[in-house]
Amino acid sequence: MKESVYNIWVDRQSYHYVFNGVSGSLLRLDSTDYDALQDYLGHRSMLSSPSVLEQLIRGRMLVADDVDELESLQQRYKATRFDRKGLGLTLVTSLGCNFDCPYCFEAKQPSVMSDRVQAAVLRLVDEELPKISRLTVTWFGGEPLVGKKALIRLSKAFIERCDRTNVAYEASIITNGYLLDEETCEKLHNARIAVAQVTIDGPPAVHDRMRPLVNGAGTFWQIVKNLRHAINYLTVSVRVNLDVENFHHANILLQILASEGLGGKVGVYAGQIVTTNHDTHSVPSNSYKPTCFTNPEFARVEREFNAMAKQYGFGDFVLPKPTGAPCTAVRANELVIGSRGELYKCWESVGNPREVIGHVDDYENADTRTGKWLKYDPFTNVECRSCMALPVCMGGCAQHAMDPLQYENRCGTFRHNFRERVLDFVAQAEQEGLRGIVRTQDLARRMETR
Repeated sequence: MKESVYNIWVDRQSYHYVFNGVSGSLLRLDSTDYDALQDYLGHRSMLSSPSVLEQLIRGRMLVADDVDELESLQQRYKATRFDRKGLGLTLVTSLGCNFDCPYCFEAKQPSVMSDRVQAAVLRLVDEELPKISRLTVTWFGGEPLVGKKALIRLSKAFIERCDRTNVAYEASIITNGYLLDEETCEKLHNARIAVAQVTIDGPPAVHDRMRPLVNGAGTFWQIVKNLRHAINYLTVSVRVNLDVENFHHANILLQILASEGLGGKVGVYAGQIVTTNHDTHSVPSNSYKPTCFTNPEFARVEREFNAMAKQYGFGDFVLPKPTGAPCTAVRANELVIGSRGELYKCWESVGNPREVIGHVDDYENADTRTGKWLKYDPFTNVECRSCMALPVCMGGCAQHAMDPLQYENRCGTFRHNFRERVLDFVAQAEQEGLRGIVRTQDLARRMETR
């Protein structure tokens, strides 16, 4: 046996912890077991405890001598990329938006999904249903609630079809939150939309500058008002997009959200603002002025933000989960359908005519532009192949990887802060009586229940 190259070791209070990115498991060893493991790996002795050896193997911290972990990850990537058991659709019910955000990556072309396009979407689903066991839908925009009628109508049709054919159905929405009145929240809940992502970029003055209505009016307090009832219908995550100018206001935002009674009721996480380089169409972010964080800088900022969020009751430290093909852009059985029926592979392509790969009327015959996404292979990248974060990142953002100006932003932050993230998680678990820690005595039980 040999040690996995994806083990991350940290020490805390006389214990040794190891997180393995391939399995997503964390194991605690006392000094006796740790020293015995080092002797075993150095071929100086056998492990005296068969149970410890078994648990290390189950957690994939130890692998057989002939195992090529990189090849195993590559096979996992391919298997999930070409998984046909599920169909994933991102539906842009409206490319128009009631907001005018200066860093938006979309060129807004006001349009609401027509009855004809909705009918074509349903034909696509009808053709695919006999081949799949699950349908996953993400409602996207512009602002998807500008096209609420189409959203609700299609949701009802999806639910009826999936229930009739015993296909699992799940849905989420990415919305600016301004139109989430209580009646709408109830309709979304009844349409089996379980999760909503809403963006708030700072306290009122900051947020209203970064995410105003198209007429320039503020939006902060309407969104917060909507969140108070949205949490009764939906699982809500609040994304806080950060750049150099607004990060220092994040603490005030978290104070306000906590004072509004949202602590423990919504999740909060940091998003990285990046500029774009779309020379084929005009998008706001092409001329976004404030300074964006580099990827390593954002890794540091994200960790600071997570600590503040935890302080105000907005979630615990978490470790990343192992993944396969990481997003719609590189998964074969997933599509983004624009409000006019045009097809894309990447969310960031929406509204860019040069990234259209076909039309929903003839979805099976997407053009050659699809190839750049389905041929993207992080395992040909020397940096990816040698990166500790590969099992939880799998190459990250293909869109950024293929853009020379965004290349460094392709990575998730775990590449830059993996040891600190594990330490944060371990310290939190120790303070809470080791809740969430997988120890030598219970790793096997956890692995058996997966």
